Amino acid sequence: MHLVLTLSLSHRGEALKCYTCMGSNNDDCNRQGSKSCPSYPDACAVVVGHDSGVMKSCSYKSFCSQASSQGYRAPGVRVHCCYSDDCNIKSFASPLPGFSFWLLSFLSSTVFTVTLQQIPTLSV
Repeated sequence: MHLVLTLSLSHRGEALKCYTCMGSNNDDCNRQGSKSCPSYPDACAVVVGHDSGVMKSCSYKSFCSQASSQGYRAPGVRVHCCYSDDCNIKSFASPLPGFSFWLLSFLSSTVFTVTLQQIPTLSV
């Protein structure tokens, strides 16, 4: 006996498009282009640190709320979120002096981890 299971997931239409990149500055990052987000993200994020370093990604409103209310707990890091296609083309925050690029690498893994935790699991 074969059981065929069809899952139907609601889709809100076209996926949100965000700039997703890491660069030494806003222009460098934007050269990497914009991409369609996976189906669950509902925000675009910009993370800016000291001196050099801009990271842009698809994100979640819940992550953005937490980042703005609690901060990243990293000195000199600023987060901005927006909610329309390619809205994160600008950095929205000027870089602060003294930032090391390794922190953006750490933050990108943090955003990715939070992103994975936000994806609903399907149980069969």
